[in-house]
Amino acid sequence: MGSGRSPIVVRFQTGRKPPGEPLLSRLNGLTHLPVRPQSVRAVMAALAAEPEGDDEAAVDRASRALLDVDPGWQLAESSPARRGRVLARAADSAWWPSTLAVGPAAEALQRLWRHAAATALACRNLAREHDDRDPAGLIRAGLLHGLGRWAVAAVDPDWLARWMAEPDRDARRRREAVDLGADLRDVGRRIAERWGCEPLVVDAAWLHGEDDAALDAAAREPHRLALVREAVRRAEATPWALDPPEGREPGMPTEPHLRILVAEVQSRCGSAFAADDATPHEERMTRENARLRLRLAELSRTEASQRRLIEAIADSASDEDPEGWSLRAGRMWCGEPEVNAARVVWRGPPADPAQAADPLELEAEPEATDPSRRGASWTIPLEASGEVVGEVQLWLDGDVDALRDRLRPTRVVDAWKAWAARVADRDLLERRLRAAVEGCRASARAERGRIQAAKLEALAEFAAGAGHELNNPLAVIVGRSQLLMAQAADPDAARSLGIILGQARRTHRILRDLMFIARPSEPRPRLCRPAEVLRACLADFEAECESRGIRLEGSFDEPELQAWMDPEDLRHVAESLLRNAIQAVAAPAGGSIQLRAGRQGRELRLRVADSGKGVGDAEAVHLFDPFFCGRQAGRGLGLGLPRAARIVERAGGALSWTSTPGQGSVFQVRFPWGRPPEEPAAKSA
Repeated sequence: MGSGRSPIVVRFQTGRKPPGEPLLSRLNGLTHLPVRPQSVRAVMAALAAEPEGDDEAAVDRASRALLDVDPGWQLAESSPARRGRVLARAADSAWWPSTLAVGPAAEALQRLWRHAAATALACRNLAREHDDRDPAGLIRAGLLHGLGRWAVAAVDPDWLARWMAEPDRDARRRREAVDLGADLRDVGRRIAERWGCEPLVVDAAWLHGEDDAALDAAAREPHRLALVREAVRRAEATPWALDPPEGREPGMPTEPHLRILVAEVQSRCGSAFAADDATPHEERMTRENARLRLRLAELSRTEASQRRLIEAIADSASDEDPEGWSLRAGRMWCGEPEVNAARVVWRGPPADPAQAADPLELEAEPEATDPSRRGASWTIPLEASGEVVGEVQLWLDGDVDALRDRLRPTRVVDAWKAWAARVADRDLLERRLRAAVEGCRASARAERGRIQAAKLEALAEFAAGAGHELNNPLAVIVGRSQLLMAQAADPDAARSLGIILGQARRTHRILRDLMFIARPSEPRPRLCRPAEVLRACLADFEAECESRGIRLEGSFDEPELQAWMDPEDLRHVAESLLRNAIQAVAAPAGGSIQLRAGRQGRELRLRVADSGKGVGDAEAVHLFDPFFCGRQAGRGLGLGLPRAARIVERAGGALSWTSTPGQGSVFQVRFPWGRPPEEPAAKSA
């Protein structure tokens, strides 16, 4: 070759690994799959037969049966960067080396190839059965579903051979975790996303296993992914199964449709996957031939268009929004000499849902003639994930075809489309993330409410049944105990009867509290002084606190104020909180409890603070659950706080708490401060 020629750069060498370089880093450096030498030979022969014809037509005249089962070629054919450019695929794709024509690695590669071909052919049959809208895409997804395995074969075929030789699934997973840091399916997903594969190929590379059916919600097309998964199951029933069901060795199937599938694979994949006569020299010369052809087609590239694109990318931010991107794109297109005016119309949903009906339209050339007065000369659609998210509208003075011909080799249009897709995808991911977070939170709130309602309903049924069955015996016990106490002359007998009477009454209160928590009665508000109610409540606990050495304090703002509320509810809440505080302090000497109440706006604020042991994380989860008690058995039933919470909830207030283990707790209650209803006479007056 002459000295003026550029050197040939090979990005990686298939099957050869640099010493000491980890497998995962080599996978991260992989840019695309190699292609079979037989595929490139057929394509170049077809192009040589018609050097000035349509490249795609020439490829169609080549052996499509040969190209359709080449994973590397199909992957390059589906890539947005090289779609429709046959020479680009031939020039950029490395070949599978002839060293993989024999040996254990060759056998593993041959088996992987036939398994992929069986899946692709099964996808073709399923596409016919289900009238799939894009059979070619479904077939491609079936051929490339094992993209992670193909990528490993490209950088280290010996590793793939060892992986296939391992019959134990758990041992395979351990090998994947140690050498790859993830399973092969996740590796395939990351590679498919990095290479810009079609969404169905990305999903198939990630979710093609039988144990992935539960993740269908993460797929963009779950119904089509299910067809790929069925095709994989059929391929696993062939002699080339990679992960056959336990208890069944790969072998010739007996079902007629599977035997037909095996015959089709054998007819398509009868030769060796890698050509034993391909040489590095032939590969270099073939790729250089393709590059020269591309260079001849790209002579019309303009340096100015590329410079403007580079400047636009350099000035952009990583988190650029659709509005900023549209403005940048419009200004760039106005820089083309043939363009008179340009406008970018972004059809993605804006951040504000109130503006969802209006597309984002930015006119990048204010001095130019109003483009809306006439139709655009050239409209370039912008796509993301197969959907049109916007368009570039250009108004030209000259020939539109001339501009298309000039820009086509520069890849400027493709670059802007890819950039638009990234902006759209990022915007979509942001919206999906917000929706997913809100959905999870709403689901969690609904689930908590459902569980709590179920608990209360079950508790109500239990309390109703227990009350019906136990109240009558309890009434008999209480009545007889009182009668016997009145007749008892022995002090010990009277004391025992008193214990029986007290426990029977306690059982009755338990049933009453359970019924209240599950199905509380309606409040009976009346005019009262909250300070008097709370002072009476404190007086009931003074003797107990004094005996335990607990300092009990009360503070009331504006004690003479009257409020319209149920005093019994207020008293029950205060009793429950004070009882809980006394049990939390539970010291033979020392400790303090403070109750403070006052009016703030239209609310009565009640605050009970103690210096007790506090509430731990394990107790906090069940703090308001009936029968949960942090104390030892027999010291409490755990009904006080649930009852208080139900009273506050029924009154339309709120109960909150804070606690630090070892430093005490603070419970705060907000009761609505109601006004008495107006008298009918006052209304008529």
